Amino acid sequence: MRKQADNDQATAPFPTSPVSNMEWCPLPITPRQRLVAKLIAEETAARAKRHSMTRAQFLRTAAATATAFMVMNEVHGLDQTGDAAAMPVGKVHCDDLDAARELLDTDAFVMDVQQHHVDLNILGGSSAFCFLDFLRRQHPELACPESIGQMAYVKEVFVDSQTNVGVISGLPYGIPLGPEAMAQTRDLVNQLAGSERALSQAACDPLAAAGLPQAIDSLEHQVKDLKGRALKCYTYSNGGWRLDDERVSYPMLKEASRLGLKLVNVHKGLPAVFAPGSPESVRTTDFPKVVRDWPKLKFCAYHSGYFQGTTHPEGKNGLTEFLEVLGSIPKRERRRIYAELGTTFAYHLLQGADQAAHLIGQLLKALGSRNILWGTDAVWWGSPQWLIDGFKNLQIPASMQEQFGYPPLTKRAKRRIFGENAARLYGVNVRQARCTVPADRLAEVQQEQGGMRAGRTLRVYGPQTRREFFATLAWGERRG
Repeated sequence: MRKQADNDQATAPFPTSPVSNMEWCPLPITPRQRLVAKLIAEETAARAKRHSMTRAQFLRTAAATATAFMVMNEVHGLDQTGDAAAMPVGKVHCDDLDAARELLDTDAFVMDVQQHHVDLNILGGSSAFCFLDFLRRQHPELACPESIGQMAYVKEVFVDSQTNVGVISGLPYGIPLGPEAMAQTRDLVNQLAGSERALSQAACDPLAAAGLPQAIDSLEHQVKDLKGRALKCYTYSNGGWRLDDERVSYPMLKEASRLGLKLVNVHKGLPAVFAPGSPESVRTTDFPKVVRDWPKLKFCAYHSGYFQGTTHPEGKNGLTEFLEVLGSIPKRERRRIYAELGTTFAYHLLQGADQAAHLIGQLLKALGSRNILWGTDAVWWGSPQWLIDGFKNLQIPASMQEQFGYPPLTKRAKRRIFGENAARLYGVNVRQARCTVPADRLAEVQQEQGGMRAGRTLRVYGPQTRREFFATLAWGERRG
């Protein structure tokens, strides 16, 4: 695996404002986020000097991540230590490399159910999706597809983080990653690892014409030949549709059931800019009927049905509507509903650890610890290690538990969310060694580079501002 060039211009160990995957437009960077970025740059530069390291070297340590968490606590006015802290971190964790690793490293089984990369080979000369070339523009030092393709995905996720198993997620229309490419990448990862480290999904659009790669009639090939473990769909595709539409969705669910699939993953929340009408079609109001009508299926709301800012058609921002929908469903049926954390957890964490604690507290209260799935939306955010670090160290303060009735975020709950829940759904043995003889090649690469943090590129793969978002769209249109 070719080592990627370091991003030595980075001033923080992870992005300090939300990263878009080009489905949704970033909200303006807030003054508080700008202050966080400034102070992290200052603090990490000072600590790097004390350790006789370059800042680029220090940023690839657990101590740099702890330093960033400390700065975020300070800027957001949050407690740094004790039961009142949502992200407890002390000065020792910022100054002592070993103490930081002890604080943040986890021995939990981590199974990430939402991962992507881009297969630029399928774009060809089509202008319909040429805006994805923004990734090529952002990282001209790397030849595509390495910059955003298979090898970058392998490195960012499996070498540069503590992710044990990843689920490669389908995308609408098969762009920028289709079923065949998902299976190829899965096989590549497992071949490199000498063990099962990656799974793939069967992607379907029930409105797609017969014969297309993601039409209903493609599911048999995707499940039997490509070994897709779960169904993934987007209710904003092809003008939008509903899961509870008996004419559109139910034929897809019938075929998935016939083929033995038990889990239906669906993008909910985070309306897509390029899909007209998506704010309405990505609502979770179709869950009650479809869950009742299909008692042998389990349904997962990717992104936890989260609406950012004022994007909800009725102004129900955040998790408001999803929680209302869950409350309307009988408990016996609610046990078959899951919430996935990709992008939503990152978005909340960057608003302050207390907001991340609220997010997890709300989901724990509504669904319990057995029905929340770990996902990161990598590779768009770069290496997911900082998100693993954040969740490992997150706690729900006692005051929040008392005021809002949230359960505590226990070690047992974290283990379930980090991977045990997903492993149960996907039929993965948590205790099985993730390598065979010879030893896991991906683990060897980690050791060779000094650990999973030491070789991180510190890159992100999506725009972080509205200006970047629309500039990349316009750039792609000019190229098309």
